[in-house]
Parts: sequence; structure tokens; C-alpha cells
Amino acid sequence: MIDALTIAEALDLRPPTVEQRAVIEAPLAPALVVAGAGSGKTETMANRVLWLLANGLAAPSEVLGLTFTRKAAAELGERIGRRIDQLGAAGLLPLREGQTEPDPFEAATVSTYNAFANTIFRDNAALIGREGDATVLSEASAWHLARGVVADTADPRILEVEASIDRLTDLTVALAHDLADNLADPAEVAGFAEDFLRLGELPRGSSGSGLYRELEKALQAVGALPVLTALAERFQEAKAERGFVEFSDQVALALRIIERVPRVVDEHRARYRVVLLDEYQDTSVLQTRLLARLFAEQGVMAVGDPHQSIYGWRGASAEGLGRFALDFGSAARFSLSTSWRNGHGVLAAANAVVAPLTAGSAVPVDRLAAGPGASDHAVELTFPETIEDEADDVARWFAGRLAENAERGEAPPSAAALFRVRAHMDRFAAALSRHGVRYHILGIGGLLRQPEIADLVAALTVVEDPAAGSELVRLLAGARWRLGVRDLRALRDLASWLASRDHAHRLLPEEVRERMRASVTEGEGGSIIEALDFIASRRPGEDGRLDHSALSSFSDAGLLRLHDAGTLFARLRARAGLDLLDFVTLVEQELGLDIEVEANESRSDGRANLEAFREAVSGYLQTDDRGAGTGSSLRGFLRWLVLADKRDGLAPRPEDPEPGTVQLLTIHGSKGLEWDLVAVPRMVDGELPGTPVEGFRGWVRLGAMPYAFRGDAAELPDLAWRGCATQKEVVDAIADFGDTLRERNESEERRLAYVAVTRARHHLLLSGSWWAGQAKPRGPGVFLRDLAEARTLPELPVEPSNLENPLEQAPRTFHWPHDPLGARGDRVRAAAERVRVADPALLGARGADIRLLLAERAVRLAGGERVGLPTRIPASRFKDIVSTPAEVVAQLRRPMPERPYRQTRLGTTFHSWVENRFGIQGEAESVDTFPDELDDGGATAAGAEGEQLARLIETFERSEWADRRPEAVEIEIHLQLAGHVVVCKLDAVYRTEEGFQIVDWKTGRAPKDAADLELKQFQLALYRLAYSRWKGVPLESVDAVFYFVADDLVLRPERFYSERELSESLSSATGASPRP
Repeated sequence: MIDALTIAEALDLRPPTVEQRAVIEAPLAPALVVAGAGSGKTETMANRVLWLLANGLAAPSEVLGLTFTRKAAAELGERIGRRIDQLGAAGLLPLREGQTEPDPFEAATVSTYNAFANTIFRDNAALIGREGDATVLSEASAWHLARGVVADTADPRILEVEASIDRLTDLTVALAHDLADNLADPAEVAGFAEDFLRLGELPRGSSGSGLYRELEKALQAVGALPVLTALAERFQEAKAERGFVEFSDQVALALRIIERVPRVVDEHRARYRVVLLDEYQDTSVLQTRLLARLFAEQGVMAVGDPHQSIYGWRGASAEGLGRFALDFGSAARFSLSTSWRNGHGVLAAANAVVAPLTAGSAVPVDRLAAGPGASDHAVELTFPETIEDEADDVARWFAGRLAENAERGEAPPSAAALFRVRAHMDRFAAALSRHGVRYHILGIGGLLRQPEIADLVAALTVVEDPAAGSELVRLLAGARWRLGVRDLRALRDLASWLASRDHAHRLLPEEVRERMRASVTEGEGGSIIEALDFIASRRPGEDGRLDHSALSSFSDAGLLRLHDAGTLFARLRARAGLDLLDFVTLVEQELGLDIEVEANESRSDGRANLEAFREAVSGYLQTDDRGAGTGSSLRGFLRWLVLADKRDGLAPRPEDPEPGTVQLLTIHGSKGLEWDLVAVPRMVDGELPGTPVEGFRGWVRLGAMPYAFRGDAAELPDLAWRGCATQKEVVDAIADFGDTLRERNESEERRLAYVAVTRARHHLLLSGSWWAGQAKPRGPGVFLRDLAEARTLPELPVEPSNLENPLEQAPRTFHWPHDPLGARGDRVRAAAERVRVADPALLGARGADIRLLLAERAVRLAGGERVGLPTRIPASRFKDIVSTPAEVVAQLRRPMPERPYRQTRLGTTFHSWVENRFGIQGEAESVDTFPDELDDGGATAAGAEGEQLARLIETFERSEWADRRPEAVEIEIHLQLAGHVVVCKLDAVYRTEEGFQIVDWKTGRAPKDAADLELKQFQLALYRLAYSRWKGVPLESVDAVFYFVADDLVLRPERFYSERELSESLSSATGASPRP
């Protein structure tokens, strides 16, 4: 047999370590690999496939690799495919009988866990009476369907649950998912709850009378399960009746298929002899059960790290690795304990943080050691008095590190600040801005917290929701209308006045008003949006005043501003039927946000934020199920924003590091990423480690499924309530249960800290501070204390210098209402006054002409106007930017709405067809459990569009590309160029004898002339440069062409622009100085 060392030498690869070789050459039987952070597991898995193929133990098509994100699947698939090609080129790939060369179309299958399950479901859905092409509901559409179920219920028990309809909807959806994910019987869960309710009949067991408060809360929470399980069942029935499935249903449906139809199991076992399970610690009980039913006792190798199990909220468990042998059969165990990522100092901190977990781990975990050539920098610490000082210290640290690289003439390093929660991100971002450090808050959650986006979303919410009082107050008290306290209070009083009257504004009888008051919760008595509409409905008199007895409490100025605001929102509601993207642009312009972001001297990212929000709208529209009848587009979008904001900090981020820019994201979002510089702020008690929002109540809370019905119940704490004889014993048992949950939470938080620390390659800063917004000081968290005890950190401060919060003691001045001109107000008003009092005769009759000529001269002398473009620009717009920069900037300042979900559907569908044809996963990032981030690859064309698609496919099948297998498809690469990030989205990459060839599919018509092609080649030149850098290959080895499918025409420019030419073109267009 050929050993791994021989294969590595033949392919010019780094020789595997002893640990790696043991994994690579393991027998084809169940095996578990515990791979620490940065230990090279992806490379090791790819090399194992090579060893199996080279020794004839498997064929490429018999290999199945599964992981969690599309990005990770693409990376693993690309690496395996490249290695197989290298193996064939070296003559080490065995050929089948009759073959003279390897089959280019025989490839390994690499996918995400849920995509694999979805394939089983769609291919075999008819076997369980379902439709394989069932509509997959987006998360927002599923929520609206569930809301309809809740609203339509006639179950009287719903009145006993103290929750709003939206809260009940959340609980229904979550419980439906829990029941499905754990294969729990709703009737048994309801029966469990009814048994638990009998605890209220027990004797008290101590002095006093009535129920213990703690027991009463538990009974209220668990007592809601019978009605909630009924709603969850009805929700599942509603989906089935309409032919819908959710993304989360697919694994359960696939499992139902293989349990009912043994033939499907036999087919998969025969097809896949080699199964690689990546990030196994993050698999749910349901996913594990599906895979075990399919591949138990097969050649399954699971790779994972119990110390990186941080997704327990979606059913994953660190104990899953310990159950591997039980699920798949007796398994050999291997370890990868050399980190090829982290420096010595970082690893010392990581090992110290995770040390308490090692003893109690379900599987043995070796201590991580640094690889050859690892950097050796001490971990740094700052723990000042206040959070303001902490943010300043962190910003100064990043500024200093970035400056050091610049002074040495080195490329800028990648950098990130990782947070347990997003609450303080804005404060740290502001500090970075003050120190001149570029930053990027990743994800929709960060975007929603930008002031211009917060205003835009508030306005959209006011248009849609008559109860959106808080959002309306934000706008009315802001710089646009500047309403004061007196007028806001008068608006509230007007809302109460209207709520007590009928449609003709006659006072309702007292008994009616009393019933109305009793039917709503506190704060729901009247709508200030309806009050605003009332003001807008009044017509000013001849003196311009609004005259009505109910309006006497308002100031004259305030009333006119409210009338203006009400009129604006009435106008917007009248146009709410526009396409969503059009409507969002209209609201932006009606609020004047597009002008405000240009006029704000203190912030340069406002325009980019508005562009990013429009991209989010477009992304939502690509997955919106408006045809499913589950809600209006605007309402669905607003709900999608709420859901996206909630889950945003928990999802792994798809963005690549941006050298020279500090990325701000959550620790959960950092999983799978790495940076040269990493700061982990707020490592204080109560934040890291943190505590659950619901406290340490486990399943004894509203809507939670009891642990007894969880698939991992054996590893979860037990609440011993069944043997209790008194209420006192139950209360004590609940307290003990909470203590156990508190200990378990610290272990989960420790794993989170370990993930954060191991994201750093070279430099790591840990920080905290005594005072933020709380009344009592928060000292260094337990993880900092552990590190100090292990002597990997300097000595920690013992106590704060201030006995009371200095942030509260310091005098602060607030100006409200806000001056719309900000700090420039006095200067602008003074200048305006000088203009008003100036003598127009000073310029004479030709004054206007003189002003125009002077302005033109100023532009000419300045050498042209510097164009303000966003930092991130798409490669597809590059030709427009360099050819007509003024038009592009004008469009950015006053953008016309685009409809990518319509105009590019044919192109998108064709690209998806190509991707599916070759069975290669693209690199558009998404996590299996977050469906709204998926491209709608399953969309089908209809009518004339379908005929066009059919013609494109027919042409493609006749082309040279039909018989060639791409190296990769749908790759997104961020190219640093002239101070900008150019986003390059490559359709397909093929391997050639000279190197690589990039192909850009074009479903439109070919260029009309040479000049048009010359402009279009900018895009290909950028793709070449991006792929060369990303792949680490010479630029000369990368070719690029356009394939215009409709014309069956391949176009290759006579030459490609060089990197310098591209940089100079961009710099010239923006008015910047080209970089050397």
C-alpha cells in the first residue's frame, strides 16, 4: 500500500505529522478525530481521501463529505477536488477497467448536513405522501403562517396564557421546531405538563398558606404547554395542507423516509463507502440519528472538538462526540493537537481557559501545541475604570498595531473585536473612529443600529403598524421634526382622548370604556399614530392654524410640525403598494436621509449603510414567499428584520477578513474565522461569562419543551420533581436544578471564550472595565482570573478607584430637540444671515453667471472633483465607475430603484442550473439553520422566461463547457485595490494545462463593439487578480473569458489590464492619488 508520506512527496505537499498520518491511514471503519482549533482538519480530511483513492479502497464518487456552512462545504469540496486532480496527474489514481485516464466527471459529493437531508427528502418525498417540490417557507413567512394559526384558534385555554399574540406566535414556532427536532409526541408532552400541574395540589410543607411564589411561576409556565402543543400541531398541519415545508423540517422528513423505506438506506450505503463528518460537535440529535441510520458500521470518520461546541441553542451538544461509538459502532479515536494557526502566547491562554473542561470532557482532549515557526507574543490586558476608557484603550491598541505594520512596510494585518453580545459594539466602533481606524460592524444587526437605518426602519414600521408608537417618537423627537416634551405629551393625551370616543368623536359610555381598558395591557390604551393621523386630517384655517378643542395643549410650532409629519406618513401609506425596493427608496428620500448622510461631516459611511440596507432588501425579496399567501411584503420584511436581528449574532459570518479594517462581530459569528489581531472586550462578571436572558430556569419557563423529551436528555440536568411530597420539596428541587444549570452555563461560556481566544493568529488583547451602565462595579470575569492565575496575563486590578459609577457622577449635557445642523448650526445660521442682509447689487446683473464661473474655476483648479464612493464596490460596476464616475456617484446619491429579483431572475436561475448540473456547492455563505440566507436555487422559471431558460440550457449542452468539470463555482472574493474592497463574484473556474481559466456566464447579448468589450474586460481583469491572490498562484497562470450563452460566443480580450492599471483607473476616477 502507498503510505501518506509517499503521496505527500509525490504531490509536493507538506509531510503529515505523526498524528495526521494516523488519521489519514486509519482503516475504513468508524473513527472519531478530536481536532483542536487550527489543527489542520480540512487538509487532513482531504489527504485521507487521497490515501483511500490511491490504495484503491474507494472511488471519488464513493466519498461523501458533510459540514455546516456552504462556505465550509465549498472549501472542503474544492480542496478534495484539487487533490484528486493532483493525484491523477501524478499517476497515483487507480483507473477502472477500460479507462485510460481519470473520469473528470467522477467527483466526491460535498454538502452541508441539511442540504444532504433535503436531497433525500426531495428525491423520495412521494414515498411518504409529500411533494418533492414543496415550497420552502422563509422564516418570516413561516412566522406569519403560525400567527394566523394562533389568531384563528378557538381554544379557550389560550386566554390563560399571559402573552401577546406575537409572543404566542414565537412560542408556537419554537415549540413546533423542538417537537420535530427531537421526534417528540405532542400528546405525551401535554400529558407531562398535566402531571406537573398536580404539584399545585401538594401540601405546603411549611408555615404559611397558598402556593409558593416560585412554584406558582413554574405551574404557570409549564401549564401553558397543552395549548401550545396543540397550536404547534395545528401549525404543522397548516404547512402540510398548503404544501409547505420549513428548512428545519427537512431533516425530520428525511429521517421519516429512511425509517419507512429500507431501500433508501441500502442505496446510500452502497453509494458512499467513505463518509466524512466535519464539525461533528455541532450536529443536532436529529442529524446524528439520520446519519447513524444511514451509515452505522460504515467507513464514517467524524471530526470535531468538544471545546468548540457553542451552538447548544440549536440542539448541538458537546456530549455528542462521546456518543459517537454508540451511534455508529465501536470506533477508533485519534487526535490532532498541533495548532497551525495560533502563536505560543495565544495557545497558552487558550489552554488555560479550557483546562477546567478537559477533566470532565466526554472524550479525551489533548493540550494544543504550537506548530513550527509560530509567533511568540504575550497576551495583553487592559482593565481601566470605565467602559469609555476601555473602548479607548482597545481602539488605541488596534491603531498602534496597524501603524507598526505600516512603518515596517508590511501589508496591513487582519483584525477583529469579538463580543459576547452586541450591546456595546457601537461604543467601541465610535472609539475606533476617533482614533482614525477603519471598522466594519458585520451583519444585519450592526447595520440596523446605524442612525440612518434606524430612522428608515422606524418609518417603515410606522407605515405598517399602527401600534409602533416608540418608532414614531424616535422620528418626531429627531432632527427632522424636533418635537419637544410638551408636544409629545399632548400627542399621548390626544391618543387617549380618541381612544375614549367613537368614529364621530362622541364620548363612549363609561361601561364601554371600562371594558376597553380591561381588554388591553398597560401601555396599549391609545395609538399616537392614530392621533397623528387625526392631526393630519385637520385642514389649516386662513391663519394657518389648526383649530380643534382637542388640540389646545399643543404649541403652535409643534402642531404644524405634527401636521407635516402626519401628512408625510399618510402620503407614504397611500404608496405602500409599490414594490418593496421602490417603496424603501421612496421612504428614504421622503425622510431626506439620502441628503442628510451626504451633509453629515462627522460620518462618512452613511451612504454605504443605505446601500447595504438596499442590498438586504434585495436579498429578502429573493427568498420572500409572497406567493404563499402568508403576509404582505412590507410586513414580512419587517418581521424578517426582527428575526434576522435576533439570530444575527449567533450565526457564523460569511465575510472574509478585510486587511486594515477592524471587523466587529459576536464570538458566535467568529466560528471558523481567524485574524492577525484580535481583541475580546468586556471580559467581566455578568458579561463574559454571561447569563441567559431567561435566567437559570431550564425547561421551567414559558413554551420550553421538558428535557425528558429531548434526544440528549441523558446529558442534561434533571429536575427531580416526581418524588416530591410537599410544595417545599418542589421549590428546593427547582433551586437545585437552577444551581446545576448555572454550572453548566459556565462550561458553555468557557467554550465560547476558548473559541474567541483561538481566533487570534499573533496578537491578542483581552479587556474589561469596572463601570459601564450598571449600579455596582463588575470585576474581572472568571476567565481573566484563570489566565492571571496561570501567569499568562499581568496581575489583575483588585478593586475600582471609584465607589460609585463615575459615568453617572460626571455632569452630562443633552440638547433636545436636536439641532438638525449639529455642531455646524451656529456657523451656518451666521452665514445665512450674512447672505440675507447682503446687498444684491454687489454682484450686479451678472451675479448668477459670476457664481457659476467661479464654481467651475474652483473645480478646474482642484484638478477635478473627488468622487465619494463606498469602500466596498462590486466588480460588475467597476467599468461604470472608471468610465462615467460622475453618473455613478449621482446614482449613488439619488439611486433609482433596481429590481434584481425580477431583472436578473433568468440569469440567477441559469447560474443555479449550472451549479446544480455539476453538483458543486457554491461559496455563497449560509448556515443550514438560517434559511433566509440561502439563494433560491430551487426556483423554476415559467412562461416566456422558461422558454428562454430552455434555450440557454440547450445551447450550453452543445458548448465546450458541457464536457468540462469546473474546479469551483460561485466564488466570492474580496479584492483590496486602491483603498477599496472590490467584491468579485466568479461564476466558474476551470483547470487548464497552463493553470486556471475563469468563465463568466452572460445570459444577455454580446458587446456591440470593441469599445464595449474593452470596458467589460475590467471585470475579467479584476477576477484574474482576485483569484490569483486568493489561490496563491501566479497571475500569468490565470486566464479569463466571457461566455455569452444566448449567442454561443466565447470572448477573450486581447490583453488584460495589470494590477497597476486597475489601481490607477480607480484612483483617477475617484480623484485619489494612486498607491505605489
